[in-house]
Amino acid sequence: MMRSMFNMKKILLSLAVLGITLSIMAVDIRYNSDPVEFLIYNRRNSKIYNYFILKPAENISCTLINIDTLNVYSRAIISNGPSIDYQYKVRIGIEEFILDKFAKLSDSSRGVNGENISSYNKYVTKIYEKKVNFSITNISKNDLVFKISGSNIVSSNKEIDYIRFSPNFYGEVKTLILDEKEYTYYTPKSDKIQLTLEGPIVLKIISRIIFDTNYITNLGYRYQVYDKREFLAEFTEKAYKSKSGWIRNEPDIIPSTGDVNIIKLPAGIHHISIENKDKNKDLIFRFYINKASVEIGKQ
Repeated sequence: MMRSMFNMKKILLSLAVLGITLSIMAVDIRYNSDPVEFLIYNRRNSKIYNYFILKPAENISCTLINIDTLNVYSRAIISNGPSIDYQYKVRIGIEEFILDKFAKLSDSSRGVNGENISSYNKYVTKIYEKKVNFSITNISKNDLVFKISGSNIVSSNKEIDYIRFSPNFYGEVKTLILDEKEYTYYTPKSDKIQLTLEGPIVLKIISRIIFDTNYITNLGYRYQVYDKREFLAEFTEKAYKSKSGWIRNEPDIIPSTGDVNIIKLPAGIHHISIENKDKNKDLIFRFYINKASVEIGKQ
């Protein structure tokens, strides 16, 4: 009798644990079609954020399951100007309404392929039904990107581990000393640096401009990225003289602080060319790739 009661308690406990597990698993956002991924890199915290993109007049729909609070993060891709007004339409069940948003050009985030994007706006709403249809329609003239999350939904932020990567075509090697550590940088040869990579892979580019020892404290510069001679991205930076970095054996020049940009490359072989279009400005580069791509290649 005692053993029977003990076994019954074990069964009830197992069912309770199973019920809790199923309840947790049931919290979900189920898209009716696959979103078109758009990755955003934040240079302040070195994180990549997973959004999806909607072009003008496009929409996406999904089913919200057991979500208490819905968060919609939106940004606009900006082709010109320092700010933007945009609109999108939201439908929750049978309710439909339009959201008007204003945002400035983000000073910390970009698309991983160099797209200029706005800072984010956040729309938060309570969801009172256990299962409800939800959709977003882009009624703006600009491409918009979104990230949707709800209570108990795992964040889509990705922290990436990087390892250093050496190019196969470059000019000189320069050693940057910073906080008593040494870092290898490369100069362009014939205004370019070339790398051969196999995707899928994430390429991290750190760039610096070289200053003369004069009174100028900041300079603007730009460089372009090509893949198999096709234009991929252009990055425009404003650099400042480094207060602690210096180049070994070259006391007459001062490096700038480093600027970081990220490019995500799909599967296949990529012949990447980094090109300095400002011939009167000296740039140096350092490269990293995501560690996971090397581990995948070894399998």
